[in-house]
Amino acid sequence: MRIIPLSALALSLAAAGAHASSSDAWEEFRADVEKSCLASLPEVLGTPNVFVEPTGTQSFGIAAIEGLSPESKSQITYVCIYDKQKKTVEVSPPIAAEFLHVVRESEREAAAKKRAETGDNTTQDAAGQE
Repeated sequence: MRIIPLSALALSLAAAGAHASSSDAWEEFRADVEKSCLASLPEVLGTPNVFVEPTGTQSFGIAAIEGLSPESKSQITYVCIYDKQKKTVEVSPPIAAEFLHVVRESEREAAAKKRAETGDNTTQDAAGQE
């Protein structure tokens, strides 16, 4: 009779260990995507803000990198696609900030605080567009 509870405990401990290593593996994946994408940009951006989609697709990692372009003196965003098998990246041409904006954590928190205070759940950008 004790075999069933012990085997259940063993399975739950094994699952917890697998979950921890899986979390570590995803963190390592995100760090690798960020590092590879930043290294592949055609220019060094001032104060880059990097968003890595946590798991990507089955075959690709996806990142958006926004920062100040020293060439154009404006905020731009690059989209980076990371091939999980080959561990190579492709980077889009720069996208102007008025077309794509990577939200910083501080902006996300400020928007959440405002929604909580006002009860307004609409999402609007700086130009007032939803």
